[in-house]
Amino acid sequence: MRFYHFSIFPAIITIAILFSGCTGSTEGGKNTDNDSLIAVSNEQFREEQMQLGSTLMHTFTKIYKTNGIITASPQSKADVYSYVSGIVRTVKVNLGSHVRKGQLLCTVESKEFINLQRQYLESMANLKAVETEYERTKALYEQKIASQKSFIAIESEYNMLQAKLKALRAELKILNVNVKNLEAGNLSVYLPITSPIEGYITVQNSNVGQFIDSQTLLMKVIDNRDLQVHFYVYQENVSKLKAGQLLNLYSPDNVDKIYTARIFSIGKYIDPETKSIDCLAEPDEEMKKIFVDGMYFQVEVSTDTIRALAVPDEAVIKSGDRYYLLVKEKADENNLYLRKEEISIGMTGDGFTQIVDGKPFNDVLVKGAYYFKVQ
Repeated sequence: MRFYHFSIFPAIITIAILFSGCTGSTEGGKNTDNDSLIAVSNEQFREEQMQLGSTLMHTFTKIYKTNGIITASPQSKADVYSYVSGIVRTVKVNLGSHVRKGQLLCTVESKEFINLQRQYLESMANLKAVETEYERTKALYEQKIASQKSFIAIESEYNMLQAKLKALRAELKILNVNVKNLEAGNLSVYLPITSPIEGYITVQNSNVGQFIDSQTLLMKVIDNRDLQVHFYVYQENVSKLKAGQLLNLYSPDNVDKIYTARIFSIGKYIDPETKSIDCLAEPDEEMKKIFVDGMYFQVEVSTDTIRALAVPDEAVIKSGDRYYLLVKEKADENNLYLRKEEISIGMTGDGFTQIVDGKPFNDVLVKGAYYFKVQ
């Protein structure tokens, strides 16, 4: 980046006059003959560490601002239910506890659970009895001793019991029941509720003695190691985004602390209510260590860059809704004389202000302009 050139006048005296009798007007960077000049002594110029410099070409970045929220990815958050109704008998974790995948969270005493185990054991016993009859009838049928009708009837019953047993076994596996242990005759009174993922307990809705059913949310588990940034972009700006692009994020409570995230998904659907598109970015590792699911952020997206005429921010003087520069008109042995030049400003960034539709200047007061007021 090219910085402005400056020079310091060596002679020493004091400010002689400020603006006075300013009746003319300026437009588009042009000054009228009626404008008064500011006389600044060389001594004051030096003591106040004022500097002259030139306008320059600076690269400005257009920033699109929107809102974003930190969320865990879908595979990194889980809702915990019991699947059967019953009474909570033990609770093994607290809100904020770290849990491993498969770790016991609580237990539920459930008649429904006991009946399910009983049905499985009964079906297994029935299947063994029917299987024996099925094999006997099949052998007789193949020897043309038993009728086809008898064989089909026993075959249908056998297949039906097999299907029922498979379905019950699948239900028990969903409930994290050790089927082999059950088949050995070890029926469980309490249903174990375990964590489906590793993470932290972010919602804890269960307590001992509580009646629950399959609709009762017991807990939520979130793994903060896989956080995402959801942010929203209006349709006219979405074409300016691309995968891999960096975002800046900051909390409204601490605007000076900037975090970064990298876009990895741009939505393909426009919300009919907000007219915006949901996009995703992966936050930096620092954010993953500090922040949790559900936190809101301000998001800044760099959409375009332009090269434009600019001056340091400190060179611009605001008066009402107008903006001015102070430009060297002439100098003598004791004083430097400045004139005001009205400008139109555009973008700002990195300490520079864009001059819109203006002309370049060589001797602009780029440091110390805040000492002066113009009207």
